[in-house]
Amino acid sequence: MKTIKYLIAGALVMALSVPAMAQDVDYNTALEPIKEALKSNSPEADVLAKKYQKTYKKDGDALVALGNAYFGAKKYAEAKAIGEALTNNKKFANNGDAWILLGDVAVAEAQDGDAGPAAAMYETAISVDPKNKTAYERYATVNRNAAPEEAIKKLEEYKKIDPTYQVEAKIADLYYNQNRFKDAIEYYKKGDASQYSVTDFTKWAYSNFFRTDYQDALTVALQGLQKFDKNVDLTRAALYSTTELGQFDKAVGYAKTLFEATKSPTAMDYSYYGQAQVGVKDYQNAIPNLEKALEMNPKDLKPMGKISEAYIGLGQEDKALEYSEKYLQEATNATFSDYSNLADIYTKKGDSATGTAKADFYNKAMNVWEILATKSPSIADIAYYYESQIAQNQLKSDAKVRELNQKIIKADEGKANLSNNSKLILKAAYLSEAIYFNNDKQPEQAKQLAQKVLTLDPDDATAKKILSFGEQEEGAKEE
Repeated sequence: MKTIKYLIAGALVMALSVPAMAQDVDYNTALEPIKEALKSNSPEADVLAKKYQKTYKKDGDALVALGNAYFGAKKYAEAKAIGEALTNNKKFANNGDAWILLGDVAVAEAQDGDAGPAAAMYETAISVDPKNKTAYERYATVNRNAAPEEAIKKLEEYKKIDPTYQVEAKIADLYYNQNRFKDAIEYYKKGDASQYSVTDFTKWAYSNFFRTDYQDALTVALQGLQKFDKNVDLTRAALYSTTELGQFDKAVGYAKTLFEATKSPTAMDYSYYGQAQVGVKDYQNAIPNLEKALEMNPKDLKPMGKISEAYIGLGQEDKALEYSEKYLQEATNATFSDYSNLADIYTKKGDSATGTAKADFYNKAMNVWEILATKSPSIADIAYYYESQIAQNQLKSDAKVRELNQKIIKADEGKANLSNNSKLILKAAYLSEAIYFNNDKQPEQAKQLAQKVLTLDPDDATAKKILSFGEQEEGAKEE
């Protein structure tokens, strides 16, 4: 409810600060010293307010504006008193904005998020002032959690009064503020995008982005940029989306536009800019941006992994290792590529090392894959497979390869709906073991494994050959 309070307070002060007539100009000008006195918490505010009330005692709108000045200063008792004085006066009882003021105060004073009292005030505002758009929107806002269907219904009622009203965008906005991004997207799609504001396009784009629908997020951002060229928020959405899509050249372009347009880049801006630069192999310039992202938001460790990747690109393996180890120790959402990068660093270090250090680095690389297999059982087979490649090609250890074959078989055998990658990995493990047993003159075990290979790939020539060897040996025994 605190967010609603500030949204309402800010929106209301802005809405009522725009003069429409000469009288509006007069009372808005007269309100300025009162607002300043309220801001500084000066006792002069009440003196000025009394004088103001005498001057504009016949002008309901001017008195509502005074109430909103008190509301904006969080002096809710005074704001409520002004609202009630108006609504209890027959002359002003039909002033919808006075009832809205009371609704806003009810929101600010609500206990445990109770929207009922505020909703009642906004509904009264609608009944006495049926064309007051703000009343419909406030009603929808306070009911978006307690009674979302009623909130939508109320906005659709106003659409009948004003056919140009972008009700779909407003409903989408309600859903967006509830983090109901799927519903928000649905309503943004229903509306007339040609009438959408920059805020509408931005929230629509980010609704897709938060659902990891990066292509749709980019499409909406670009649609918005056609209307609002170089807008910072939409450019930011385009940068983030193209980076996630791996369109790094485009991402760097959006980053440059963004950093030219804003004086206060965010940590995420620096992070995505750096990631895009790593993507285009501009490692030297990527590192300062990624370091800046870490400095601004130490809790987001993703830039640390990307710094490691940049140092790998620069051939500085020791620096890459430093960042990669720290990242995997501290990060809770490290990706497959993060583990792969660290394993690659250790493997390269092993390739260039001599003596016992060589095997030590290879074992460290294999241990990285072991850690991934433990943390992410759903992709354990892939981790074991990459580990087995190091055991086979670098360590030349048949015993370790066989141990890892068994881990793969244990992880995947009997599973339903194996992915194509898992099928290939399981097949390779079966085949490797079948070849071992065949070479070790253990035909029965070799045949059993070869049959398992053929269940995954009926055309595998090696498995067929192993089976034929077994048949030939049985024939020779019978003769």
